[in-house]
Amino acid sequence: MTLPPVMPTDDLEVRVERAVTAIRARTTLVPRVGLTLGSGLGGIVDAIPEATVFATRELPDWPPSTVAGHAGRLAIGTWCGVPVAALSGRSHRYEGYSLDRVTFAVRVMRALGARTMVFTNAVGAIHPELRPADVMLATGHLNWIGKRGLLTRDELRERRQGIRVADPYSPRLRAALLTAAAEAGVKLHQGVLMGGHGPTYETAAEVRMARRLGADAACMSTVHEVTLAAQLDCEAASLSCVTNRATGLSSVPLTHAEVTEVADQVAGRLRLVLERFLAAEA
Repeated sequence: MTLPPVMPTDDLEVRVERAVTAIRARTTLVPRVGLTLGSGLGGIVDAIPEATVFATRELPDWPPSTVAGHAGRLAIGTWCGVPVAALSGRSHRYEGYSLDRVTFAVRVMRALGARTMVFTNAVGAIHPELRPADVMLATGHLNWIGKRGLLTRDELRERRQGIRVADPYSPRLRAALLTAAAEAGVKLHQGVLMGGHGPTYETAAEVRMARRLGADAACMSTVHEVTLAAQLDCEAASLSCVTNRATGLSSVPLTHAEVTEVADQVAGRLRLVLERFLAAEA
């Protein structure tokens, strides 16, 4: 179905409503869980049987994904007995988008009905015990990407009495994912995620600083998405695929091709964890 063109607008609520309307024109399924899939992990979308799949470039107001490994597909369907919305192809701050556009998918999935959000990402290891192909469950984060522009003026006004949640990473979800990983035979490390601007990788000096500040892995996404999801009263969690050792910890230069190659190798294990998690949520 081809929808008529729409005029651009700065009104975030209108943009979300227009995207939701376009999605609802093809499916009435109400997702309970929203999945955002990082570099090389988008193939998980294909695991959802009989899903309604959208090319995000065809949805009104959706920021195009320009990064290799981020296909730009949104699938709405039932996976392991749970209605889900799964996004392959997030947008990044380093692509030139403001944070209200980078986190647009979070708002759309919530507007569709999702109140549980699981984010996956590719990360560089900062902690000396993490190695490529390891999987890490985030226990917290350092947000170097930013927060300005995450919330509307009305949302900021509502939150002037204090922060909405004490911990953006849901303890219940962390426990559920640890259980799911154990059942799937996948070892989950746990650590603090550091989100940086990108698109360049951190320097060796920045990696040493991040380690002293408590970071265990570095990425260029997720921390602002988790922050917004929690502020919008959703449970949030993050699973990271370690694709490389951070700058200064590896003897070879870092490349995006390396990131997607290792992520492709780990995708099967992440899929097993998500399937066990969803089966328990059904």
